[in-house]
Amino acid sequence: MRWGILGPGKISRSFLTGLAGSRTERAVAVGSRDLARARAVADDFGVGRAHGSYERLLADDAVEAVYIGTPNSTHGEWAVAAAKAGKHVLCEKPLGRDVAEAEAMFAAAREHGVWLMEAFMYRFHPRTLRLQELVAAGDLGEPVLVRASFGFPIGAGSNVRLSADLAGGALMDVGCYPVNAARMLAGPVRGVTAVARWEDVDVTLAGTLDHESGAIGVLSCGLRSGRHNELQVVGSAGVVDVPDAFTPPRDRPSVLRVTGGRDTHELAFEPVDQYTAEAEGFAALVAAGHDGAAGLPRMPLAESLDNAATIEALLAAAGRSAG
Repeated sequence: MRWGILGPGKISRSFLTGLAGSRTERAVAVGSRDLARARAVADDFGVGRAHGSYERLLADDAVEAVYIGTPNSTHGEWAVAAAKAGKHVLCEKPLGRDVAEAEAMFAAAREHGVWLMEAFMYRFHPRTLRLQELVAAGDLGEPVLVRASFGFPIGAGSNVRLSADLAGGALMDVGCYPVNAARMLAGPVRGVTAVARWEDVDVTLAGTLDHESGAIGVLSCGLRSGRHNELQVVGSAGVVDVPDAFTPPRDRPSVLRVTGGRDTHELAFEPVDQYTAEAEGFAALVAAGHDGAAGLPRMPLAESLDNAATIEALLAAAGRSAG
């Protein structure tokens, strides 16, 4: 597909790097509220068009799909606008401020005959797909615990992640990954507990998830912490550990560490740019009509809505509301 990049921030640069490494996908336009910034990013990645507004990007007939990498608080507005413009939408996580906004985004996509997907890039990495297979096949027995943690330190100065007005916070920014992973591996959530440390937003949060399957999810996230990025699935008959769970290296193999009884072995995976895999995966899903996409990795509507509902519930349990 021919991609337009809506918002020229750091995450969009990662996606553009992924597109540059793709054999099938390419960026044709970059849009920003600042034309000079759009041109600078377009020039850095050899993209032919730069637009000085998001509206101009959405009006560009060369653009088939839009990648939204703007602050969390604006995802809903621009996903709906992109759908009305007839563009397929890959929207950075978290999809919306809350369940109601996420549902409105999907409603707009359905109304205008386009596809919308939440951009959890790690879901398209071969290692994640193999992890799902291991759990689904019962190689670990029944899931008992899913432990997941993601965080890093934010330095001094202003940062959109620390703004409540922009729907920032540790849970919205990085904790959504552990929530998504737990939902992917253990199924829907029926109850939560949580505690957080607050500035304008939650800067540290820990919670538990009570899954309908009977498994328990234990998650943590932070923006005032050392870098941590782990996932572990404890089953009734084995354990799998996932180092660098949500950001596997691009330049060296990644692994799954599987323990059954007293035996531990590693499954290795060749380096992959997961943004490339995500872009190509979304394009393949669009071509296949999503519902008929047998064998393709997916990020279904139900998971995005459950993710949003779980985030809302965790924030409420920790003493604040989403958005």
